[in-house]
Amino acid sequence: MPELCYGCMRESTGEDVCPACGFDKNTQQKAPFLPLGKRLKDRYIIGKIISNSPDSATYIAFDEKQKTVVNIREFLPAGLCMRDPSDDSVTPNNGCESTYSEYLEEFKTIYAKVKQYGELSAVINILDVFDENNTGYAVEEVEEVIPFEEYIERIGDTMEWDNARPLFMPLLSALSQMNQDGLYHLGVAPENLVVTAAGKIKLINFSINEVRQKGNKVADVLYSGCSAPEQYDENGLIDQQTEIYGFTATLFYALAGKLPADALKRKDDGRLLISTNVVKKLPPHVVSALANGLQVDREQRIPDFETMRAQLSAAPTVKAIQEEIARPAVVPEVEEEGEEEKKGLSNFAWGLIAAIIALLIFSAAGFFWVSTNPFEGMFHQNTSETDPTAATATTEADMGEDFTYPRDSEFFRVPSFVGLKLEEAQEKAKQSNGEYAVVRTVDDAFSDTVAEGFICEQSPEGRTTINRGNDGVTISVTISKGSKQRALPDVEGSTYEQALKSLTNEHLLTDVQLEFNDDIPENSVISYKDHKKGDKVEYGSVVTLIVSLGKKPDSSSSSSASSFTASDAISFIDDSSASDSSASSSDDTSSSEW
Repeated sequence: MPELCYGCMRESTGEDVCPACGFDKNTQQKAPFLPLGKRLKDRYIIGKIISNSPDSATYIAFDEKQKTVVNIREFLPAGLCMRDPSDDSVTPNNGCESTYSEYLEEFKTIYAKVKQYGELSAVINILDVFDENNTGYAVEEVEEVIPFEEYIERIGDTMEWDNARPLFMPLLSALSQMNQDGLYHLGVAPENLVVTAAGKIKLINFSINEVRQKGNKVADVLYSGCSAPEQYDENGLIDQQTEIYGFTATLFYALAGKLPADALKRKDDGRLLISTNVVKKLPPHVVSALANGLQVDREQRIPDFETMRAQLSAAPTVKAIQEEIARPAVVPEVEEEGEEEKKGLSNFAWGLIAAIIALLIFSAAGFFWVSTNPFEGMFHQNTSETDPTAATATTEADMGEDFTYPRDSEFFRVPSFVGLKLEEAQEKAKQSNGEYAVVRTVDDAFSDTVAEGFICEQSPEGRTTINRGNDGVTISVTISKGSKQRALPDVEGSTYEQALKSLTNEHLLTDVQLEFNDDIPENSVISYKDHKKGDKVEYGSVVTLIVSLGKKPDSSSSSSASSFTASDAISFIDDSSASDSSASSSDDTSSSEW
């Protein structure tokens, strides 16, 4: 194989200094990092180190098998291990064996899970995970990207919401999916995002969870403005709400052109400064979502990414897109032979012909049933005192709810699952040892009789007898979405957060209109805009709340700043008089406090 430049992994032209990247081929890689030219897994050639974090070191490398440049991340926790220069193996320091082993397994588990999400556009593609040298390695795909911070700078320091939404929603979906699988990044920040040539965000630099929180046996790496308050507390609960904080702070950065203040500072003052010029461009529901996602108090913060998605998608245009996606595809009818003649007849005529044919078929089937009685002899004889010789086949109604056919019978009686949870139905199917399976249909359905979250329909229907068939029995169930018409709850006088929770529970989207009010406290709901409590609206509708800003301040006390306190959710101060009276101030320099 030709000699490679260990700085860029291009073919060397023989010079001491690479004309492509400026790397000096006489450079020696210092301990504890792998030496230049080291081979791993008999296919990867190690180049220079390109980054180093408390739990790992990342090298540029060349994959001889695929003939491509890759990055290789090596588990190398600082302070817990050393490298043996004789064979490049990693050895835990005395007294650190247990911790090293625990963290190593966590590192390999994290990257094995990330590898499973290779189809997600918003997550770095992991090509390989393997053991060697008493440590673990993850091979990362290399593609043309620019740092997210540089991307924001290039487009003018801020993004419009209509441009940010398609960029961030795939990241939101990826984080939601990973968190549900127990995989957390916990370092979502501009520094850990890149933008591809195709204009897609990618999340990079996964680490063991201990790096993302203070007080552990490895040094922490936290991101001012993006790390949640609980990450600064060694006993803090780290979970999906922690990820929500980092995601929201990064979205805030993209929209506002700056990060929120450090979480430790915001514990005493939760306000977020943002240009009033930016505020004017943001939809109210996006402003609310940002404030709710950046709550210092976990109890007030958005609990999960699906709630975050709902709050960011409150605009009617987004709702229309969601409805369009959910609409089932219509399969066009294939024109068969004789279609032309069919078109010549009216719908009534064809309906009459179909009814006559159906009547003939059912009559013939009924004659066959009565004359042959296919169930004869399958059931026990039912004797009675009045006619001890009479024997009758048990009907479906007589069988009872628990009746089943023997497993070797060609017939199968379908259990009824209506009113059960999907998990309950699937557990029953599991207990049948493969006699039947329960699967969920693609679309849920509205139901006025079955509560939301429970099975409302199934096919085949429960307590009917069918032929088992050669492929076994599969029962499709549909989950109830509850009633399509939702009664608006009484939210007048409640806080905005309480009203938002009540409406979210009814699967209603929320928009906000802010007004000063002398009687209703700040951040409390004055009323619905176009509705009243008890009104029926459709599932998924957008409902506008009128939220109080409190008493309108005197013009003498007006300032050039609006205030929106995230810890209070919504709190604005009118800045119109100030901007009129101050010729030297402008929208570009004035700021709002969230």
